[in-house]
Amino acid sequence: MKDPAAAEPTLADVQREFPSWLCWRGISGLSHARRRDSVPGTAAQATGEDPGDLRDQIIRAEALGDR
Repeated sequence: MKDPAAAEPTLADVQREFPSWLCWRGISGLSHARRRDSVPGTAAQATGEDPGDLRDQIIRAEALGDR
């Protein structure tokens, strides 16, 4: 039986974990995020194949101090 705690996060889970980021699913099916304080309409600052990958990319961006 699969452990629910180990389940892949949803986009809503990632949004709750990183409230300073706006997360959305693009028309290509990729997950995207940008910091809330960035200019709307700018390119995504993090992109992932799925919400779990997006979460990893946000963690990487924050660790590197990407702006």
